[in-house]
Amino acid sequence: PEAVTLYGIPTPEGRTPTFCFNVDGHPPRDVAELLAEQDIYVWDGNYYALEPMRALGIEDSGGAVRAGFLHYTTEAEVDRLLEALWSLTTS
Repeated sequence: PEAVTLYGIPTPEGRTPTFCFNVDGHPPRDVAELLAEQDIYVWDGNYYALEPMRALGIEDSGGAVRAGFLHYTTEAEVDRLLEALWSLTTS
C-alpha cells in the first residue's frame, strides 16, 4: 500500500528476506499489535540496529516494523500481511 514506507533495497535483487517498514499514521508498536491480533507476527522497534535507525531518522519515533519471509513462508501468508496492511491504511 502507498501509505507503507519500505526501507532498504526496493527490488528483490540483492535483498534479504527481511523487510523493515512503517505505516503512515501508526506507531510501529501499534502496527505490530494490530497484526498480532490477526495472527501475523512481526517485530517492532530498533532490533538493536541503532545506527541504521538513526540514519533513517526513525529511532526517536519507535523504529520500524520488521517482517521476515523465508523458504517456508507461503504466498497465502504474504497475502495476509499485505491485506492486513491495506486495511490499516484505509481505516
